Amino acid sequence: MRPWLLKPPGSEHLDPATRGPHAIDPSTDSEEAELMDNTSAPHSGNDDEEDYTAERPVNLRRQRLRPRYETTSAPEASGTEPEGNERGPSGPYRVEDWSAPAASEQDLAAAREVRLAMVLEPAPAVESEPARWGWRGALNTVGCRFKPSAAGPEVAYRRAVQRIRQPLPGTSVVAVANPKGGSGVTPTTIVLSGLFGQFRGGQVVAWDANEACGTLAARAAVCEGPETVWDVLECARELCSPDRDASALGRLLQRQPTLDEVLASDQTPAGTATLGREECAAIMAVLRRQRTMILIDTGSNERAPAFEWAMETATQLVVPVTGRRDSVVAALRLLDGLAQSGHIALAARAVVVYAEEPGTSSGRALAALDRAGVQRVLTVPFDRMLADGDRIILSRLGCAGVQAWAEVAAAVADGLAEALGSRWAPADTDFVPDSRPGPDPRHTRSHRQLPACGMDEKSDVRNERNMLCGWKSGAYTVDW
Repeated sequence: MRPWLLKPPGSEHLDPATRGPHAIDPSTDSEEAELMDNTSAPHSGNDDEEDYTAERPVNLRRQRLRPRYETTSAPEASGTEPEGNERGPSGPYRVEDWSAPAASEQDLAAAREVRLAMVLEPAPAVESEPARWGWRGALNTVGCRFKPSAAGPEVAYRRAVQRIRQPLPGTSVVAVANPKGGSGVTPTTIVLSGLFGQFRGGQVVAWDANEACGTLAARAAVCEGPETVWDVLECARELCSPDRDASALGRLLQRQPTLDEVLASDQTPAGTATLGREECAAIMAVLRRQRTMILIDTGSNERAPAFEWAMETATQLVVPVTGRRDSVVAALRLLDGLAQSGHIALAARAVVVYAEEPGTSSGRALAALDRAGVQRVLTVPFDRMLADGDRIILSRLGCAGVQAWAEVAAAVADGLAEALGSRWAPADTDFVPDSRPGPDPRHTRSHRQLPACGMDEKSDVRNERNMLCGWKSGAYTVDW
């Protein structure tokens, strides 16, 4: 016998009004009362069961939720039936449907401020994600969960990455320029392009806009194809057509391990074709339709048409300098020239990257930049890979170099957001460039094809041509 199903003695003689709030009225719900009577067991004669008082089961269907506020008068006492929402709960489950009071304008404004603060503040993972650097990161590899120091370099690096990933409203054009050769224009372009491509998920192009024979392809991590800017110009109109293939432009660019791409300049020996304003405008019309960020290696000839066009088109300027006096003088002369030509905002937002060199003091260079009124000067440590002229592989940078260059990229992203946010940029353009034929086909061949350029000729003729050119067969096929 289950004692919890027994009725308490004498409960069948109780008045329904005195049974309590949870009792079932047989007159109103006879089926439920009969069911409860059938589940009750007969008296078994056991004293323990006779003294046990079972708790009445609760009929959830007949319960009512308590009102959210206390009513001043009961409808039953007044004798009038409530109207509208005051009639109480309705529906099959007898649940109240009290509507919430309307929010005031102050509450809505406060909610908007809270949401805005949540969007603008750094992501929680910046400080709460387990550390990966230092002794904390080493211990976390064996199962620990140490957080990085809030004032340490790893948190600063994570905050810089968040700034790199900030939304940019429009096509970003970053010009990297210093008229003094050897100041680090090409390495700066490659490193910034790699960081933006890695942390922004691609759609970034590093464009070698030298008028001829730039070295961006020679310093990039991967650049094996023969395609150059002239191949893009030959297909410019087709690449801007609405029915073009989405991967058409990618076939003419060099994909990097950091998800960015490189557009190489013409490397033809003894070539005569150079890039001008019209060629640069046509290439930009192609790139801005299919990529979101373009970094331009401007070269060192500040009076070249391509250099001047890049200064007029750039959204953000990056000026790399070294500790040498001539490098700093050339950078300041460039900024003065931009201000005098009307590009005062571009010169004021310029990010100057000072690259340390062993054996040189940074005091004089930084003091000269400070006296000139340059506001954004960031220092990066010396790195042998960037200075030796070898291919630049971003994953081989040291920890201090990665953090310093991430701060540079974050400052560039801040300048882009400031410039693009302060002006309205059209989402479309009516300019469709015409396809431009490249130079003489014999001059557009890649240097990898030069040793085989005269395979249909006699050997003595080939050897004579190679000697006249000043190089022997196979000299340009060296794999660095």
